[in-house]
Amino acid sequence: MTTKRGKEGKFNISYNTYGSFDRPLRLPELFDAAEFADVRREAYRTSGSYTTPYPNPVNDFTLFGTDPNVWANIAGAYTWRDFDARIPETREATEEEKARYALYGFPNVTQIPIYDPSKIRSFDWQDAALRNAFTQNHQLSASGGSENLRASLSVGYLNQEGIQPGQDFTRYTARATFDFKVNKIISVGGSTNASLGIQNVGPDIYGKAVGQLPYATPYNAEGVFQTNPGADANILNPLLDPENTFSERRVARFFTSLYAEARLLEGLRYRLNVGPDFRNARNGQFRSARSTGQGGGANAVSFAQYDQNQNFTYVVENLLFYDKQLTADHSLGVTLLQSIQQDRSEGSSISATNLPYDSQKWYNLGSTNNAAAQSFGSGPFIQRQLMSWMGRVNYSFRDKYVLTATGRADGASVLAEGRKWAFFPSVALAWKLQEEGFFKDIAMLSELKLRGGYGSVGQASVDPYTTGGTLQQTPYVWDETPAYGYTPTPGTLPNTLGGLPNSELEWERTNTVNVGLDFGLFKNRINGSVEVYRANTTGLLLPRALPTVSGFNNVLQNIGATRNTGVEATVSTVNVETIKFRWGSDFVFTKNKEEFVELASGKQDDLGNRWFIGEPLGVYYDYKYEGIWQSYDTEGLTRYNVRPGTIKVVDVNNDGQINTQDQIVLGSNRPKWSGSVSNSFSYGGFDLSFLVYARVGQMLATGFRPGLGGRFPGQKVDYWTPANPTTEEPRPNSQQDIATFGDALRYQDGSFAKVRSISLTYNLPKELASKFYSSNLSVYVNAVNPFLITKFKGLDPEATDIGTTSGELAQARNLSTKSLVLGLRIGF
Repeated sequence: MTTKRGKEGKFNISYNTYGSFDRPLRLPELFDAAEFADVRREAYRTSGSYTTPYPNPVNDFTLFGTDPNVWANIAGAYTWRDFDARIPETREATEEEKARYALYGFPNVTQIPIYDPSKIRSFDWQDAALRNAFTQNHQLSASGGSENLRASLSVGYLNQEGIQPGQDFTRYTARATFDFKVNKIISVGGSTNASLGIQNVGPDIYGKAVGQLPYATPYNAEGVFQTNPGADANILNPLLDPENTFSERRVARFFTSLYAEARLLEGLRYRLNVGPDFRNARNGQFRSARSTGQGGGANAVSFAQYDQNQNFTYVVENLLFYDKQLTADHSLGVTLLQSIQQDRSEGSSISATNLPYDSQKWYNLGSTNNAAAQSFGSGPFIQRQLMSWMGRVNYSFRDKYVLTATGRADGASVLAEGRKWAFFPSVALAWKLQEEGFFKDIAMLSELKLRGGYGSVGQASVDPYTTGGTLQQTPYVWDETPAYGYTPTPGTLPNTLGGLPNSELEWERTNTVNVGLDFGLFKNRINGSVEVYRANTTGLLLPRALPTVSGFNNVLQNIGATRNTGVEATVSTVNVETIKFRWGSDFVFTKNKEEFVELASGKQDDLGNRWFIGEPLGVYYDYKYEGIWQSYDTEGLTRYNVRPGTIKVVDVNNDGQINTQDQIVLGSNRPKWSGSVSNSFSYGGFDLSFLVYARVGQMLATGFRPGLGGRFPGQKVDYWTPANPTTEEPRPNSQQDIATFGDALRYQDGSFAKVRSISLTYNLPKELASKFYSSNLSVYVNAVNPFLITKFKGLDPEATDIGTTSGELAQARNLSTKSLVLGLRIGF
């Protein structure tokens, strides 16, 4: 959608389009079939169920024989003497093999089965769950006007395929703008936007595919779909989910921004802004009985749900401007603002199971074969208001010394009585040093401005009615008699009980002090800025954990204070500039330190909420990984009562026990610094540019587990065995799906550098473009996210931040894309 408005003069038409070929940016390396078969064997060796240090068909049949197709695949690696009796041909073990088996406690092995793991076929579940996607975008706009009337109209269409089958997004947009000068005093105008977005969220095929057994196949030898490849009841085949799982979100939005402006006196003008915004959303979900979400078994039934929500928001602003050049040296500007904003939403939801036919999806829930809907309800009804008053004064002396002072009062209906209003002042000063006489003689100096400021802002992201407390009906059993009671209504913040009253909830406030220097050298061929700041936030709006014996888990409160201290620097340079060639560069650097300085308990850490004085909000608090216990660590093995091949973590207090007292803050998902470098080159009609972005010093968790329990596959890792005493991952163990202290292995350095884009554009000469009846014509190709440099072993470290909730864990498995974009811009 374009934001351009009509201009006085010639009528213009432009058309912009591009096509994008999209594929996954990065995929994890998984165990192949032979490798995971070895993991499974090793896991059962550890628990004592696999009796030899080498593959043998008797134990293999126990592990893999439940699924005939899997057994045929594994058995194909053996040379058989008697297949039915599971007796293989044997050969003499090599000296290297004898030494390796001796490490397992088998020093007398002489003959072993003839086994070739390369004959085991692997099925690429990742490839089956993904596709090369295509995105197309089209925008057509027209604009023009006269001295008193300017107008524009644009329409757009976007269709984006997801890289997972069953996922896509389509959007239709339209925008119209006008600016009309009624007379010398009054002007009116506005813009109107309409859009319809249709998103098919689809099933999480990829997330299920990476957990499939690589030696199993989605179809058996006869081509019949296998619901449980490998015959594991908890591993469901997701490849038919695009045909059986649907989640469609339709959002229609219509919003307008209108204004009227009147020049009342010389230097005095009044402006009215009105912005209504209407949004209607519908979410339909359907899972057939054959979907993995419904179990896909003989007793499974279909499920459908229909949710709808309407939201209406409006903003009205009254502004009064006064600008006056008082004398040759003094100028004054005054702005007064009064605004009000109201947001209102309501919705409803209904769900049903056991529907008679799948093609109806969520459109006819009343046809359920059950007696009634599974659940239904309306709401929540939400209404909130925000009112503001603001005054600002701008003063300039000789255009060298500039002062801006602002006072703003905001009132939020969602806060507690007596605490709805707060006042937020700010002041800024600037000194244009290049205008001073003692700097004017410095020829290379184009600009040098010293500036500083102090400002206070607030935020009130609180669910309406939180302060008063709301209840919901809840069924329970009293002395074997069903009854209904009431519990607090959940809030929208994670784990927050919105229904628990808080009559003291008030504005969260951030006070910021900053000092900056803007500079320009050599006629601004080198220019940039450096700024340092400190932002102190008090009254943090956070959910605070409560003892569960109180009947509540959390309460939303104004808790403690944080501090952000940082520096931001930008530099732009024109490196080469001739008649035909130009090379420019831009550099950006940011560094920020976030820390708690006070909590509800004062300067004491809040261990229950994982909040620590001197640390940022997002920290990882866990055991610190120190390696893998080795056979030669006899003293440590005895002291901590562990076996070789298990995870070793730091005994922080050195008391000979590993417990919660040994958990520490390992790191934060906040980077130590981030920055970017971009370069642009122009020669003739060609423009070439590229952008590199880096984020350094943050800790992240992968979101993947290695699958060393031998049941559920995972990311390929170098794991410990008696013959491979690595220090990276523990020994597989069939009795532990996740190894003891396994979470300590998740945390990694998330630093990365990414080439965000490499773009080449060719602008046709006007005489050539005119042959196409156009005033300008350009074509371009753009590589988006072509390269990623990182040691992080997960997916895209820029998009990965798993946190601790199940939703955040799923987010960590989302796939970023890299794209090749081909585009055209043409104007008439």
